[in-house]
Amino acid sequence: MKKRHILRRSLALLTCLAALFSAFRGFGAVPQTIKCVLAGGTDRKYLALGGELVGIRLRTRGVLVVGTESFVAENGGSVSPAAKAGIKKGDLILDINGQTVADNRALTSLISESGGGTLTVTLERGGKTKTVYLTPQKTAATGLYKGGLWIRDATVGVGTLTFTDPVTGTLAALGHGVSDADTGELLTVSDGEICTATVSSVKKGASGSPGEITGLIGANTLGEITQNRTEGIYGTLSYADGAPELYPMATASEVRTGAAQIVCTVTGGEKRFYDIEIMKLGSAASADKNMVLRVTDEALLESTGGIVQGMSGSPIVQNGMLVGAVTHVLVSDPKSGYGIYAENMLKAAGG
Repeated sequence: MKKRHILRRSLALLTCLAALFSAFRGFGAVPQTIKCVLAGGTDRKYLALGGELVGIRLRTRGVLVVGTESFVAENGGSVSPAAKAGIKKGDLILDINGQTVADNRALTSLISESGGGTLTVTLERGGKTKTVYLTPQKTAATGLYKGGLWIRDATVGVGTLTFTDPVTGTLAALGHGVSDADTGELLTVSDGEICTATVSSVKKGASGSPGEITGLIGANTLGEITQNRTEGIYGTLSYADGAPELYPMATASEVRTGAAQIVCTVTGGEKRFYDIEIMKLGSAASADKNMVLRVTDEALLESTGGIVQGMSGSPIVQNGMLVGAVTHVLVSDPKSGYGIYAENMLKAAGG
């Protein structure tokens, strides 16, 4: 039985290679219609390799509370209406008096026009909906009604595109979710965009001090963001420049320790391949830390010191296959970091 299993697997592999050879000879690229069948009947996915620096704009569902404050009320006392109502850092305010709160402006308007009347606030905390009652107070300084809230409705940053699926139009980036800087909570996203970006500067990483790529976000939108998950951000491709460079995606079981490359944009405005070593492999059940990586490429070490912020999502290529993406840097050793399996990202995207 074991010999038959090996024979079937070898035959499937030869069939795939024959199809790919024919495609390269006839068209100069891998056609989107080619699918190789692995042992067990699974279709081999071909994905367009990323590596480009991209700008990321996310808008939250409702507004996120990043803190509460006290202020001097008209009567001279110190008050904090939000804290008194039981509103906490990390709460997501969804509506007030039945009116949807889509952004900071809407929340500020509802509070300032309250006349000091009690407002019914619907919020989300820990995945559960909760109702609280907020009574704004007039400030001594301005005479305006305030709730004593610090809030955020959007976030902007740069990262790296991991892959796009030319068949489904799915795009994936970062390899980890976007969390709020103040609360540490994964942002609940309503929508957003992935845009073009260019590198403006690179801060080299050192032990105890992670480096960072600073980028300028361009005007061209590459796609719409629909999901912010632990495994990355996902959406729909709306623009692609030229014919995509397709790579077969490896399953988690096909990834090996040893030599590999990451693809990222650091200098010169173009993505490049840099040598790394996959030091250790973990369980595919982990969300975004499936492998331990170490940068060995002297050129990358010279320019960045290793893995830096902004490189999250950089594709990992091994043996001509897309195997994963960079997710985190080790603060104590910027030459090392973590990666996620490409298979996990594709599953999170719904592919």
